[in-house]
Amino acid sequence: MSVKEADVDEKWHRLIPSRFPPVEVYETFGDSEIVEIAKALEAKTNPRLKEKAWQLEGRSVRENSPALQNWNHAPFAYPNPEGSTFLDPAYSVLEMVRGVRPALARALRRREQFLQRTSEPPLGVDMRLLITPVKGRFVDLSEAAIDPNQANRWAMGKGFYDEGKNGILFRSPEQPASLSLSIFNNTVLGRSVQATHYRFVWDGNIVSKIYDFADGSELTRSEVLSEGPGLAAA
Repeated sequence: MSVKEADVDEKWHRLIPSRFPPVEVYETFGDSEIVEIAKALEAKTNPRLKEKAWQLEGRSVRENSPALQNWNHAPFAYPNPEGSTFLDPAYSVLEMVRGVRPALARALRRREQFLQRTSEPPLGVDMRLLITPVKGRFVDLSEAAIDPNQANRWAMGKGFYDEGKNGILFRSPEQPASLSLSIFNNTVLGRSVQATHYRFVWDGNIVSKIYDFADGSELTRSEVLSEGPGLAAA
């Protein structure tokens, strides 16, 4: 399939659920012996850790490779049961956007969708911003209309995946003013760094505002979802 391609060499953004302040997963267990037992059990059952061990054993990647960094590896070790923009649930994909404000908007929409489905009462959801350098050549659909038919998109994406493409540069219909990147191959990722922590305030119906732990400021839902100027990237 002959398509336009683009070279990408810049930082991209995403948000993931996270406690604030951050703590080790098993820190609350207290007893050091129990902590070690829990870690050993996780090493045998966690899909990400099992795949990491398999890749290191086969020497397909180095121990210090950014591809094995937890934040970069996890999206490719844990399948998304709903699939992604261009691939069905059988394929693991990482999707990011360029810019902090677009990343906040994307995360807000997805948190709302999840919380609405589970009918959660009012609560605060802590999220952290990750910034990831990406360097590689991608299918460039940034000037193309995205097919609204999911089956057609998935079929197209599988074609690119089977051709060994690194992924797709595109504009999501929900964020047409922002660039998105669907990554099929995590070897194009540099080391992710943790940036600002936020709290998404869920009022039982919507995420009404977002609190910034760094400076104590708040953004309203309408401010986050506007397609105006984005926040400066770190």
